[in-house]
Amino acid sequence: MDTQQGEENVVSGIYDGYQETQKEVMAIEIKKTRAKLFTIAAIVFVFDFLALAMVDLIIPRTIFIISIVPLAMVGLALLSMKEPMLAIVLAAIIMIGLWIYIIYRTGGQGAISGWLGKAIIIYLLIAGYQSAREAHRIKKELSL
Repeated sequence: MDTQQGEENVVSGIYDGYQETQKEVMAIEIKKTRAKLFTIAAIVFVFDFLALAMVDLIIPRTIFIISIVPLAMVGLALLSMKEPMLAIVLAAIIMIGLWIYIIYRTGGQGAISGWLGKAIIIYLLIAGYQSAREAHRIKKELSL
C-alpha cells in the first residue's frame, strides 16, 4: 500500500511540474504578444511622423491624429496580458481597416507608399498571432 502511495505522489509531482512549466511558457508567449503590439505602435508612430516631416506638417493637431492608432495598439498590448488572442486579432483588424481606408482615400499610391512599414507590421502581426495562439492553447489545456 505504501509503494502505491509513493507512485501516485511521483505522478502527481510530474503533473504539477508540467503545469508550472506550461504556465511559464504561457507567460512568455503573452509577453511576446505584448512586445509585438508595442513594437507595432512604435513603428506606426515613427512612420507616420516621418511622413509628416516629409511634407512639413508637424503641428500639434497632426501629432494628435497620428497618435490615435499607436495609442490603440498600446491599449491592445495591455489587453493582451489577459486575452492575447483577442488583442492580436483586434490589432490585425485595425491595421487592415486602416490600410483599406488609406487605399480608398489615396488610390493606388496608398497601397505602395510605406511598403516597408507595412511589411514589418504584417510580420509582427503574424508572429504575434503565433504567440497568442500558443498562449491560448496552453490556457485552454490548463483550463485557466
